[in-house]
Amino acid sequence: MNMNHDYELMGESLVNLIICYQQLANRINQSIEPMQMNMTQISILNHFSWQPAHSTTIGKLAQVMEMNQPAVTKAVKVMVSRGWMRKKQDENDARVFLVSITKGGLKQLDLAREASTPLLVSTLGELSKNDLGQLNKLLIKLKKTLR
Repeated sequence: MNMNHDYELMGESLVNLIICYQQLANRINQSIEPMQMNMTQISILNHFSWQPAHSTTIGKLAQVMEMNQPAVTKAVKVMVSRGWMRKKQDENDARVFLVSITKGGLKQLDLAREASTPLLVSTLGELSKNDLGQLNKLLIKLKKTLR
């Protein structure tokens, strides 16, 4: 670990990251609000979109996504009622329920991504390809330190 830390610069970077997150989250929520969606639902649908055939328990989903279980339970309940996710009993243990994404959920996620495209362009469109590449590399590096 590098002992030559610039704590002032680190603090300023963290504050800027938090401000960017808050502003982006608010704007994303505004762009998907007409679809009666929220960031929690988007995050859950996105999680499943990479492996649509995957199913898991709500508890494991909450743990993997580092979200509180009541929030995940509430979001999944709403999405099941809208046909975006399914919930079924585990064949091996009737006490356990598994959740997974539906084709409707994948379509809804695509619609939400389309709705947020103008925000994406207005937020990151001014950056050069090189700047975007650097930003992405730094975010990936930061993400790895958070695991």
